[in-house]
Amino acid sequence: MTRTKKLIIAFWVFIVVMLLWQFYSYNESLKQQAIDHPTQTQFFFIHTNAPPVAAVPGHKNGPDVQQVSYTVENNAPSDGNFTVHVTLKNVGNAKAVSVQIHIRPYRGMRLGDEDVGNSPLRILPEDDPLSQYGDWLNFPDLAPGESSTQSVIFLNHQGATPVVPGKSDVGIPGQPMEKLTPEIIFDTDKSK
Repeated sequence: MTRTKKLIIAFWVFIVVMLLWQFYSYNESLKQQAIDHPTQTQFFFIHTNAPPVAAVPGHKNGPDVQQVSYTVENNAPSDGNFTVHVTLKNVGNAKAVSVQIHIRPYRGMRLGDEDVGNSPLRILPEDDPLSQYGDWLNFPDLAPGESSTQSVIFLNHQGATPVVPGKSDVGIPGQPMEKLTPEIIFDTDKSK
């Protein structure tokens, strides 16, 4: 047998030994996972024929102002501007006074282009001046159940698109979406 044949046989023996070792270690890891995370074998439940009851949202004791609508109207009232329309509603059981919301139209904006390979996607940081750009919008006093819509006009920024919370793509594909909670401040009516 020549030296080349010996090397070829040694190579294939090495490959077979490595495959056997891989099969063995994979099987052992599956056994260890089964020990570490046993499967649940019984599921107990109470069966009722009653239809499911939807949970009734509880009313907050006092005023509770929430944003119910947020829309962006591009090129309004003229080119180079956009208008943000916001509707707030008092879902609490007391009158809300001195109601304000901080409108930050570029907060949570996605930077980069997923179609360009050398441009990684990222979210505009909170401390970025463009993210901080905004205005406080005043609302009239809101009685329980009452809502109001107000508008504010902003200048367009080169290469920036206003974010519409709940409608715009406020995240990076494959990562959890960032929750953009509105900044609303209000006081309780103390006149009673």
